[in-house]
Amino acid sequence: METLIINIPEKKSELVKQLLKELGVTFRKERTDKSSHVPNSVTQRTIDDAQKGIGIGEPIKDVTSYINSL
Repeated sequence: METLIINIPEKKSELVKQLLKELGVTFRKERTDKSSHVPNSVTQRTIDDAQKGIGIGEPIKDVTSYINSL
């Protein structure tokens, strides 16, 4: 499989897409918004509390030991 990045004028985009679909090319939208990888404030607070040991007795040193303690 090969990935190509093609910049085309807005006016010609539908024509090019139709042609590529006829040739069996699939389209995949790339995520340009990387903010979805940042946890929201509640999740971040929960992570911070867990690392400090708040609510679980002791701070989490590594994920494996934490999971084994459950």
